[in-house]
Amino acid sequence: MLRYKSIWLIVFCLVLISSMVSLPSMTKASGNFITGSYGGKSYKLYVPSHYDSSKSYPLYVMLHGCTQDATQFSTGTKMNALSEEKEFLVLYPEQNASSNSNKCWNWFETGHQSRGSGEPSVIAGMVQSIKTNYSIQNDEVYVAGLSAGAAMSVIMGATYPDVFSGIGVGAGLEYKAATSMIEAFTAMSSGGPNPIQRGRDAYKAMGSRAKPLKVIVFHGTSDYTVNKVNGDQVISQWAVTNSLVATGTEGWLDDQADKTANLQVPSGKSYTVYDYKAQDEKVWMKKVNILNMGHAWSGGSSQGSYTDPQGPDASRMMWEFFQSDVDPPKDIPVTTATPGGGTYKDSVNVELNSNIAGTIYYTTDGSEPTIHSNIYSQPLTITENTTLKFFSISNDGKTESVKTESYLIKTEDDHTDETTLSSIANEDGFVGKYTADGKSNGTIKVGDKGMYNTDTYRGILSFDTSTIKEPIESAKIRLYPKAKQGKISLLHLDVKTGVFGSNSTIEQADYANSATQSNISSLSPSEGEYMEINIPVNSLSQINLNGTTQFRLKADTTAGFNSNFIEFYGGETVDYAPTLIINSSN
Repeated sequence: MLRYKSIWLIVFCLVLISSMVSLPSMTKASGNFITGSYGGKSYKLYVPSHYDSSKSYPLYVMLHGCTQDATQFSTGTKMNALSEEKEFLVLYPEQNASSNSNKCWNWFETGHQSRGSGEPSVIAGMVQSIKTNYSIQNDEVYVAGLSAGAAMSVIMGATYPDVFSGIGVGAGLEYKAATSMIEAFTAMSSGGPNPIQRGRDAYKAMGSRAKPLKVIVFHGTSDYTVNKVNGDQVISQWAVTNSLVATGTEGWLDDQADKTANLQVPSGKSYTVYDYKAQDEKVWMKKVNILNMGHAWSGGSSQGSYTDPQGPDASRMMWEFFQSDVDPPKDIPVTTATPGGGTYKDSVNVELNSNIAGTIYYTTDGSEPTIHSNIYSQPLTITENTTLKFFSISNDGKTESVKTESYLIKTEDDHTDETTLSSIANEDGFVGKYTADGKSNGTIKVGDKGMYNTDTYRGILSFDTSTIKEPIESAKIRLYPKAKQGKISLLHLDVKTGVFGSNSTIEQADYANSATQSNISSLSPSEGEYMEINIPVNSLSQINLNGTTQFRLKADTTAGFNSNFIEFYGGETVDYAPTLIINSSN
């Protein structure tokens, strides 16, 4: 087994060296590239600059290849720039070296080929986490990948068809093309097992959630890492799977192309596009064979790894294919709970309101609500610790993602200690996106500078949390407004166990450095002496009991000529300093 692992490492390192043209850099795009984590794995999320939480957007999940990471893959695929143009969000889950020494997704291991286990469950969980914090169109979530990431994207489609509507496969393999590392080498060089049987297996994996999925495949004819026969097998497998889903029998969709087009990139490579129609006359599958292309993302940027800029633009072709039969988006309902989750004395009355007429479904036991759950008709009186989950279906049938709010109810018999910490005056403040935008610890500022920019300023709050007693039951941050201009639609909060930069004082790096958890809570700014942001229960463990905890404030604004910002008092103004309010059990 060690010998095979060594071969695996050598093969992919050689491919990486031969494919990498230059060191990767960020794809040219002006949105927000956020770092987060879920299930023990990191991810990056690209949010386009014109994101508006009152609207809903498609989500693309991009799975990198071996030895790559999220930044390399975003650069190589140019997906962030396309996201800016077409307005969708992009999630880049990252494999870690502790799970696979070459950072390959473990598509060839049985523990990572089923729903509810291994890497598929983590990736699906990441998607749900993003849907909780952002307005995502449920029926427009797509997964795509390169090489090992492409093989995992096929698995995601088979195991989570309720989450995804389409699959992009760049130099990938059919479902369960291998169930061991030894079989993986065989499949990569000469193809996997019978794709007809694997199509049936994928259908079984879908279970009661089965639905047809759009599939687009890209493969180079000179790919000597993953033989192009694998691309053909992906098509054959999904022809069977989609047919069984649609009619219960095979033949509704087959692997014989109904249309073929021979094309060429100007001053680039020739390629052939194959369209596969089902009996409903819709093109459910598409295959693109790129002449003389090796193991690479077609049409990618030379600044990334494993790319061939001379091939057709795979990212754009995926977008166009997935959007080809999508109806123009209608307004998606957005439901809010008032007041939001937090700690309350004895009881709290919670109202659920949607911006669009429809039906609100909810549960109070922490289970996922469905159309068979309680229907909201009047305020809910909550008298005990409760996890409230809810969503709306508009009258025209559009469904929003499930939202969650946690309520902690304290009674006279409960004994808690409340600790109030003021932010550290010489460590809080704001930092601009670029050096020219400035930085300061004299005030805490979030928003934009105008001139059609967004997210120019981010506020930093720094607290010495080493004196807090365990266990923490609840926490919130109180902020006192100082000045406001224009409109801020939402404030978002990141948390860092420790400090964002190299030390606790304000640095340029504080703007973009990774958070321990991103977007843990949101707040719509309101009038009044102060505003409070509740820290969710699942983020309380990120409070550093051995030193400093920092929080980063970000704002959603609309790009325009005039600036939109809000300023809060910093720690230097004692009576109005930001405070972290902690409730701990005796």
